[in-house]
Amino acid sequence: MSEALLDPQEMEAIQAAIRESAPRSRGAATPDVEPTRLALIADDRLAESARPVLIGLATRASRIATRALRSHLPGTWQLDVVGAEILDGTGIKDELRGGWVAGLAHEDSELVIAAHGGVIDIAAARRCGAATPTSDANRPPSTVSLRLFQPTGKAILETWRQAWREVFPTELATSNDLAIVSRILDAKTVVRVALAFAGAASGRINVYARPEILVARPAALAAFKANAQRIAMALATVNVEVVAELGTLQLKLRELRTLEKGKTFTLQGFVDSRVPVFVGGVLKAWARPVVCRGVLAVQIESVVHGQGTRS
Repeated sequence: MSEALLDPQEMEAIQAAIRESAPRSRGAATPDVEPTRLALIADDRLAESARPVLIGLATRASRIATRALRSHLPGTWQLDVVGAEILDGTGIKDELRGGWVAGLAHEDSELVIAAHGGVIDIAAARRCGAATPTSDANRPPSTVSLRLFQPTGKAILETWRQAWREVFPTELATSNDLAIVSRILDAKTVVRVALAFAGAASGRINVYARPEILVARPAALAAFKANAQRIAMALATVNVEVVAELGTLQLKLRELRTLEKGKTFTLQGFVDSRVPVFVGGVLKAWARPVVCRGVLAVQIESVVHGQGTRS
């Protein structure tokens, strides 16, 4: 085979393949796979990086809360981190219903903290002086219970302020701005960490954050228009495998097992038959076997310029 560069038609085909970023449509048929936008992939990667950061904050906050909430919740109990998930903000609205919700903010750094379950009634009853506070986990807290829970909720917010201060240089402040919740609900990607009470207190605390406040968003790479000539020259120096197929045959497994030295197999073609030449597994030419300077070779007779496939 000649070591000359690919001909202009082949280079044009390669450049056309580079320009195509999606498979060609096959009529009006619906594609089997829905393409995923690169922006969404980037958001998912950012959220995966933010998830362990939020878990670390929750672990710090749970340790602080174990001491800070003793005066608000009676009995022996513990608060543990039970996991973190990546959610779509639109699905959080139902989670926030029937709970105590507040926010912490500093410029673009915002956290939404929600408490649910029996811990609200237990803290409310403790504030009213009940000796043995009880709660019904299946019954949503009343408006009165939510108001009486305010001091306990503020103590929870303070534990998160301290945990945040240990990790980040900024100082979060309690915020009654409902826009914080709205921004969380409008976000395409939200990281949520869940903490659960066990023992004398029951219920859970969910904390929601946008990933970009926990980890820096990577800088976007600069986009430059590709130079077609440079791409063509770069591809022209790429090594490709060239196979001249003199013949093929099929054997049964039992015949292969009884293979012996000296056994002869007859190929389908003749000595002077044309043979296919494959480049990278694609049919690119037809050639005729010849002997060149005592070495077996093939002489190209015709070139296939299309994107033929190996049969």
